[in-house]
Amino acid sequence: MSAAQVVGLGLCTPVGTSAHMTLASLRAGLVRFAETEVLDAVAEPVRASRLSLLDASLSRTERMVALARQALAGILPLMDALPPGRVPLYLGLPEAGLGPQVEQEALVAALLAQTAGRLEIVQVHAAGRAAFFEALASAQKDLHSGRAGGLALVGAADSLADSASLEAHVGARLHLGRPNPDGRIPGEAAGFVALARPGALKPLKLESSGVLLGTSLAVEPKPFAQSRPSLAEGLTEALRALRQDAATGTRRMDAVFACQPGDAFWATEFTRAYLRNAALMPEPLRIHVAGEGLGDAGAGAGPVMLGMALHRARWRHAGARRTLVYGSSDSGRIGACVVEMIRSAKVET
Repeated sequence: MSAAQVVGLGLCTPVGTSAHMTLASLRAGLVRFAETEVLDAVAEPVRASRLSLLDASLSRTERMVALARQALAGILPLMDALPPGRVPLYLGLPEAGLGPQVEQEALVAALLAQTAGRLEIVQVHAAGRAAFFEALASAQKDLHSGRAGGLALVGAADSLADSASLEAHVGARLHLGRPNPDGRIPGEAAGFVALARPGALKPLKLESSGVLLGTSLAVEPKPFAQSRPSLAEGLTEALRALRQDAATGTRRMDAVFACQPGDAFWATEFTRAYLRNAALMPEPLRIHVAGEGLGDAGAGAGPVMLGMALHRARWRHAGARRTLVYGSSDSGRIGACVVEMIRSAKVET
């Protein structure tokens, strides 16, 4: 399958309302972890990673709409420069379970309205931290077959920082606090990645910042949500597929970026899958976890981590060119991809 080219990136997170601001803040190690109005079982405020520009009273869907619209604004200049016609959108959203149900129709309608009919929704993947990777796989397949034309937009959004979601974390004893020292900090994020077929770069006058070498999907039979000991079979399968792929497994990765929160469950999952796929992994191992800077951004972590994978090397690791990015949902859906930074691409400073 021909490698899709990454030609655009728009992000909105608690540490930045644009891709440039978000990546610069994460590079500097900035976080926005703060106490909220929601109290836990011992009457202590629940901490969350929230975009402070949004009112705390907004619902989950309202926060996601605001985040997604701001992230999409970063892609609009690219879309405005394209010839007339609709751009297919593949969207990743939260999985059912923790937190209020997301109003998908309202979110999609807001995105379509913002682009004045330029976007055409193709598929929605409600798979939590794996959703962005499922959307990537769908877009990559359609670009290769020609169904998506020359360019496709892949996005994801999530918020676990609204009051109702925070209360759900307290009820499930998942939040980080005195009653649960191995908990997570709820977060939120949205992002959009523009992908193009290699042959479309010159006709559309696009510049590539990286190459999506491949994606893989899997399902964990004993996921976090079932509270059973996991052998990391799903993540092992996803990594093995990449290791055995001629395009992605030809050499070791230079870094690993995980879309996970900081719970010990996810560290154990990765360690078990890592040991079975050591030939794919960096040596020495370098891994960056989304929870360190964003908290648990759910489905929204995927585009942020892919953005970091394409730009982080230019800041600190000149030799880091090929990165494994993966996400594992609470319900067991798993996605992973390999992206390679293009040496000559220009980046804002």
